[in-house]
Amino acid sequence: MNTDKAIKKIEKYLCVIVVKLSHYQYGFTYDDKMCTITDSSGEAHSFHIKRSNEHTYAMSDYFPGYYLKNVSQFLQALKPAPMKYPAGTLIKGRKNKRAVRRGISERTGVVISVKEHGSYDILFCGDEHIRSYPYERDLEVVK
Repeated sequence: MNTDKAIKKIEKYLCVIVVKLSHYQYGFTYDDKMCTITDSSGEAHSFHIKRSNEHTYAMSDYFPGYYLKNVSQFLQALKPAPMKYPAGTLIKGRKNKRAVRRGISERTGVVISVKEHGSYDILFCGDEHIRSYPYERDLEVVK
């Protein structure tokens, strides 16, 4: 992606200001994370994230942080999209292969709590225990 477009997308989505660190590198901090983008001939690549308190150690092969492939992955790693079903929503399992294998197809339940990274705690009708379910695309709102 073009570096200027990538920077505009980052600034709009995260409400931060991206600063030019050197002639080929841009950076910003977000939520106690240091983020850098490398520019090569006008193209953005090497999207890197590390915590602010992590440092590279010269006497070892320790290089903190991780790289992402594109701007979308970079933005989702920093600020995940909001959850589709809030707590208290009446849902049912869709009729697809994974839902059938897991035994929730066509079953009705209530979302008890929402965990990080897309996982839900659900109490299905007829169950005594709350189940943790990680796939929100296998669920739908009861109409």
